[in-house]
Amino acid sequence: MNKERLFFGILITIIFLMVGQFDANAQRLKHEPTTPNSKLKGKRKNGENIIEFVNGVKYTQKSTIIFCDSSLFYKKKNLFEAYGNVKILDGDSVTITAESLIYYGRDKKASLIGNVVYTSGDKRLYTDKLDYDIISKVSYFFDGGRLIDEQNDLTSKIGYYYSRTDLAVFYDSVRLKAETFDLATDTLKYFTIPKVAYTDGPTTIVSESGNTIDNTGGKYETVKEKMELVGGKVETVDYYLEGDELFLDDYTQYYKATGNVKLTAKNNDVIITGDEGYYDKASGLSKVYGNPVMKKIMAIDTFYMSADTLVAVESEIDSAKRILGFKDVRIFKENLQGITDSISYFLSDSIIFMYEDPVLWTTKNQISGDTISLLIKEKYVDKMNLYRNSFMVSQDTLRQFNQVKGRNMVAEFNLNDIEKIHVLGNCESLYFALSQNEDYLIGMNKVTCSNMIMLFKENELSGLNFYKKPEASMTPPHELSPAAMKLPGFQWRSDERPTLSYVLLRPEKIKKAVAEEEGNSKGDDNSPTLPNGDGNLLKKGDTIRLEGEEKQ
Repeated sequence: MNKERLFFGILITIIFLMVGQFDANAQRLKHEPTTPNSKLKGKRKNGENIIEFVNGVKYTQKSTIIFCDSSLFYKKKNLFEAYGNVKILDGDSVTITAESLIYYGRDKKASLIGNVVYTSGDKRLYTDKLDYDIISKVSYFFDGGRLIDEQNDLTSKIGYYYSRTDLAVFYDSVRLKAETFDLATDTLKYFTIPKVAYTDGPTTIVSESGNTIDNTGGKYETVKEKMELVGGKVETVDYYLEGDELFLDDYTQYYKATGNVKLTAKNNDVIITGDEGYYDKASGLSKVYGNPVMKKIMAIDTFYMSADTLVAVESEIDSAKRILGFKDVRIFKENLQGITDSISYFLSDSIIFMYEDPVLWTTKNQISGDTISLLIKEKYVDKMNLYRNSFMVSQDTLRQFNQVKGRNMVAEFNLNDIEKIHVLGNCESLYFALSQNEDYLIGMNKVTCSNMIMLFKENELSGLNFYKKPEASMTPPHELSPAAMKLPGFQWRSDERPTLSYVLLRPEKIKKAVAEEEGNSKGDDNSPTLPNGDGNLLKKGDTIRLEGEEKQ
């Protein structure tokens, strides 16, 4: 029994030794001359036997073949140094050339030096120093390199290429030159088959058209020329477009931003914010929607404008550069508020046009017309024009409505305050005269004329001047009727006057905010003050009965 165990033990030992020897032989480098002039000679270096080959030699280790002009082979270490026209053929896919090489046969690793070119399919990697692991099929450099394929050109100081997964990873001063953009970053992963790159960290992209895109990382489909970026900024001709996420199609020059979108004008103190936005290079349009708000820094305060959609229009002609607002437009600044259906802000001239039922409020004045324009000069509202069906209403202390209407109006401002308004054509006015203490009504003046000038003090009407055959009449309080106290087209729309919160809030929150404001307010009764039933003047707090209803 003991003899049988001893026999089997010896047999197993012999088998292991044979397998080990087979594996060692399989790992051992084989060499052979490649030209008739190839020579070899033995020598010793640092006490070690070395075989020197000259005039062409080939080394083989499994499927790896290495050519060179000359070499030093260290048999004990199973490594060699190669010089001149070095070439590695690793399988059917990888070819590497260099000026010199150190090859470690036991680890199957090569260190190549001097004009190194790694080729695999359509990919070529250029560097001066490259390490290549034949087992893992990983090549890497630490002193600058360049990877080129049919689509892109990448450079960096440090790089790894994993040929089995067709993945390149680059670090430090990374540059990617694609067909339509250049990218600079510090860390980049590049999948060479789909031609898709990923960055993680600050990244700058310059497109073929000259647009600059700053972001904190993203995905770049270089064949499709599309990008998905995190925390990015796109530079257009006139604007910067920012957002939490950017989606860019560089082929069509269409850029979309989502989340905390911000559009900033380069040459104007104008910022537009919103939930989503896009930039279309072909049309030169930048659109922001999802509660968009425009802010312009003025001399004293800030001018705010919101709408369902805000659009910035680029143009090679300065006078055509503008910002457009569509649907439910609301504007607010400290002494000027307004609403309209659509609006245009021409940046070069600083002129704002309000279209389709525009209304403006300045302190106690309500101003309306078919179209209204505002001229901003040196960060102040300088002039306002009202075109067709111009109408101004202001409410006095007894809640009567002073009214002026005409074909057109031109308002002049002084440091944002209305100084005078010129009424041009078909002028009509109703002006209620009050006592010195403004506690009772004296009568109502009605005037018609061709032109008129309204004078203001601290944004309140202080006087009227009439020109070209004015016709005037005074009606005492007891002869006034509700119909006589209103000019044709009269509307009092104070409930539509926007507050700053109404301009800034998201649409879904507006109703709630308005309801809260209405619940907290005491309410205003805008009924006109009339003479009482005895023909005497109606004072504050007096009660009269009119058509069966009690009015205060």
